[in-house]
Amino acid sequence: MATGFGIDPDQGLSQADELRLVRLAAELGYDSAWTNSGADAGAFDRCLRWHEGSGLPVGISAVPASGRPTAFYAEHARRLWDATHGRFTLVVGSGRLPRPAQTMRPYLTDLRQQLPAAMPLYVAALGPLMLRLAAQLADGVALNWCTAEWVEWSRQTLNDAALAAGRSVPRVVEYVRTAVDPDADVARGRVAATALRYALGIPAYRRHFERMGFAEELRRIEALDGAPDPAFVSAIGASGAPEQTRQEFERLATGLDLPIVRILVVQPGDVESARRVLDECRPIR
Repeated sequence: MATGFGIDPDQGLSQADELRLVRLAAELGYDSAWTNSGADAGAFDRCLRWHEGSGLPVGISAVPASGRPTAFYAEHARRLWDATHGRFTLVVGSGRLPRPAQTMRPYLTDLRQQLPAAMPLYVAALGPLMLRLAAQLADGVALNWCTAEWVEWSRQTLNDAALAAGRSVPRVVEYVRTAVDPDADVARGRVAATALRYALGIPAYRRHFERMGFAEELRRIEALDGAPDPAFVSAIGASGAPEQTRQEFERLATGLDLPIVRILVVQPGDVESARRVLDECRPIR
């Protein structure tokens, strides 16, 4: 199974450590290197460093449409497309756009016109409206924080919408947050804390987690200021000890065209923690 990996700059790793990890990932057989992005050129520059250092295809998931006009992202995407000789994928999310299912349509149409014709343009989608939009306009869709059941539901929604639009079904990719530590509880705690920053801190993600059936669990955590149930953590991320976490990752990767191992280090800057994740989930050829 083709497998990508992602390094979040907020993990506290140095540029040198990131590059060493990217080169290691290439040696281990990973398919591509991915990073998240703010409303600036930093992620494009990061992707270029990684590609030049490893030869891997690179991708950004996702730039926020609310952060910049289409011309800004198009300029940097064209630069990276040329520099990587066509080995770059751009994912666009709505960010803080109002009524995203409506406002993303003209944004994506305008952006597509400014990009090289062969360059893949993906859409970050959580709910049914954005999934249908992606089926109509995009080459791929990037899911996020999904249970295996929600991946299956998302694929069916995409299939139906693409059929109705007379288009091929977009490729489905997703970050799978993954933490590996000799102390399995430490790894699970890392995934849990990261998930709750989304589920309790971002309204769109709160709705997403509630659609997946976690409304009561989130209310319990808020009311008691308690820890998430282990079943909640394992449903949306992979975590555990070495040689025990891979099966969780593979379960969450089911149904994806490209699962992306999103590395979570147990402490900021812990490069050994990152290496454990890459080794645990390395592709089997």
